[in-house]
Amino acid sequence: MIIRRAQLSDVDVIMSWRREREAWLAARAEDQWSIPLPRSAVAATVSAGQTWMVFDGKTPAATITLTAYVDVDGLWKPDRDPEALWYPEDDPADALYAAKMMLPLERAGDGIGTELLDWAAGRAYDAGLTWLRLDAWTTNQRLHAYYRDQGFRHIRTIATRVSGACFQRPAQPYEPGRRLKLDTGTIYRA
Repeated sequence: MIIRRAQLSDVDVIMSWRREREAWLAARAEDQWSIPLPRSAVAATVSAGQTWMVFDGKTPAATITLTAYVDVDGLWKPDRDPEALWYPEDDPADALYAAKMMLPLERAGDGIGTELLDWAAGRAYDAGLTWLRLDAWTTNQRLHAYYRDQGFRHIRTIATRVSGACFQRPAQPYEPGRRLKLDTGTIYRA
């Protein structure tokens, strides 16, 4: 599988996965993503070079957004609680932040999420950072368990935020020969 920076032409695919997941979550009585994600927010992270797409051949297979701490507050959030997710004692600048990881339901369970998080931890490692961090939907305990299974440690939950469960795992090298190969041979334009 190939991973490359997302292009504006990928935004419709990402939005379709989001709508698919919103319906799936609602059917499971989860309130996660019950607040619509504006298309413009996805387009903004794509234009900024923060969003990545995985392709299995020519078929889109997954997406993730990665940002430095200085860009975290610029990401669209469904709430704007003034309480910070990461505190000064967490050394927020010493981490890469993952957000909006999605894949189509038909790809669920095939290990792409695990691989994508390992790859993201490798990006953090390559940048000389200590942590890969994320915030998860506060009430989605199944999602919290998934992240724990992926080697993340729960740091805290900011209960006043809808996406306030803070998790981190150590940055680590992404070993060559794994499933994701970075596409370095094509110039993409947003």
